[in-house]
Amino acid sequence: MSWTVISHEHHERSADWYWTLGVGALAVIGISIFFGNLLFAVVIALGSASIGFLAARGPREHTVYIDNRGLSIDGTRYPFSAIHSFWVEHEAEDPRLFMTMRGVLAPHFSLELDDQSQAEVVRTHLKQHVAEEEQGPHVGEHLAQIFGL
Repeated sequence: MSWTVISHEHHERSADWYWTLGVGALAVIGISIFFGNLLFAVVIALGSASIGFLAARGPREHTVYIDNRGLSIDGTRYPFSAIHSFWVEHEAEDPRLFMTMRGVLAPHFSLELDDQSQAEVVRTHLKQHVAEEEQGPHVGEHLAQIFGL
């Protein structure tokens, strides 16, 4: 089974938004240098540059495959043994698949599904291989929505 998902919903930003981001970052960088915290200044510079580039970039389309060996997103395979748990939010208007991976830096995937019937097919298939555990959007997803990223 396969489908495509969009990485994020794109919001057009004005030049003022980018100026505000840059001036705010420069202010925090200046304050951190004044207090002698160079590492924090570097982190702020890299973080604000990343946010600016991600905000300017449009959404990307990703291809998702699920077969008997695991899940694949844009050619990167995640075997079922690497998946800790999943949850299909099928009661919502827009069904979503949430997955938590195993490992120290375990990613949390949130993938849109096309419709209710696909949600049931995905749930039935994954239930045979992976533990089903109720979960929702990750904190990072909420933060991205708050900041409009």
